[in-house]
Parts: sequence; C-alpha cells; structure tokens
Amino acid sequence: MKKLLTRNAHQHGLKYKTLVLLAVAFLLGGCGKDSDDGTVVNTTALPINDTIPLKLHCADIGIKGETCILDDPKNPYARAAVNEKTKFGLDADAPSSTAKFYLWGTALARGAGAPGENQFYTALNLHRMWAASNSELTRLQAIRAYRSLLDNYFNSVTFFEIPVGSEKFFPQNLNKFAGQLLFTPTELTNTFTSSRLFSAGTNVNKDLANQEIGKWGYFYDQNTQQFIKNF
Repeated sequence: MKKLLTRNAHQHGLKYKTLVLLAVAFLLGGCGKDSDDGTVVNTTALPINDTIPLKLHCADIGIKGETCILDDPKNPYARAAVNEKTKFGLDADAPSSTAKFYLWGTALARGAGAPGENQFYTALNLHRMWAASNSELTRLQAIRAYRSLLDNYFNSVTFFEIPVGSEKFFPQNLNKFAGQLLFTPTELTNTFTSSRLFSAGTNVNKDLANQEIGKWGYFYDQNTQQFIKNF
C-alpha cells in the first residue's frame, strides 16, 4: 500500500487530534501560469471555520450519485487535482472539517478510487461540522451520508498502518467505524463532547438510533459493533 495512507486519519482506532486553527489564510494550489517555469499557479483560500452552518448547494450534496459539489462556488477543491493519489495528502493539509467535507465530497463525485472510503469521510466531516455548528441541516445531511455508505458501500474497507511506522497495512471495515460514530462517537471524535447525531441531552439515545436505522433496513449489533442487514 502507499505510504500516503499513514498520514492523518489513517491511524489505528481512527483517533483524531484536536486541530488548532490559526486565523490566517490557508491556501490550496490550483491552476494559473507562472512566468518562470510555465507551471500552473494560483491559489484558493480554504475554509477554516466549522461553526458556520453548511448551506447546501443542492439537496443531495455529499451523497453518492450527486455531482453538484463540483459546481459549488464554496468548494475550494472543485478545480483541484483530487484523486486517489492526492486525496490523503490534501486531507492532512486541510485546516478544518469543512475543508475536508469539500475534499472528500469532491473525491466521491469524481469517483476518485475507493468510493466507499470517499463516502465515509464525507459523512465523518459532515458529522464533525454539525458538532461544531449545531446546524440541524448539517446533522440531517451527515445522517444521510452515513446511510449512503450502508446502502451503497456496505462491505467497503479502508486501510490502516498497524502499528504506525510498520509499513504493514490492513483492511478495516467502514461499516464498523460508521456504527461507532453513530452510537459511541466520543471514542472517535475527541474534538467535541456533544457529537451524537441521534441523541437526547448528553447521552446517546441508542433506541432512537436503532429505530431510525431499522427503517433503513439495518440493525446495529452492540457486541460486534457492526451493522447487520435486515433484508
């Protein structure tokens, strides 16, 4: 596997470091002309504030089959080289969950390899954006993105280097990570304490989660921490 997979999110247990955002312009290289060597050079500012509620460019943005994110004027990656080789490096350099949402949504819309992985990270970053902004629209879109993962990429995997630095990569089921994020998200998202998409107060409302997910045609097994299809 590529060494690129060791960066940032690809660590065993999917633990995330708290990101300290500086009030400076984070820039993404794009296209334009440099007078010295003829290479492409212009820049696009990356969003650094996750507390601003997401405004949907279209109803299904960030969901399999919808490509409107590529036309979203707020998407700094719309014209960037987002593909299987670059996406994890870009993720490591992205300064916010909002930037990462646009990155992974772009990868998903372009079919940049491992589509289940792209859908998962789109859902995860919508989840983290909601935890920061408390936007109901963002919460509902995050739930829809997780459902899209289950409906379209149920058995998809991502790869983790275990242990980090070993250059040994092992497949990890994204179905399992989605379940953890929906039912016990504080184990995986340590930036926020209130990050439960199905919740009542500060406690996970597991009955509410299972009722809703049951309507989708799935059941979450608490013992195996994986989803089971009911159909």
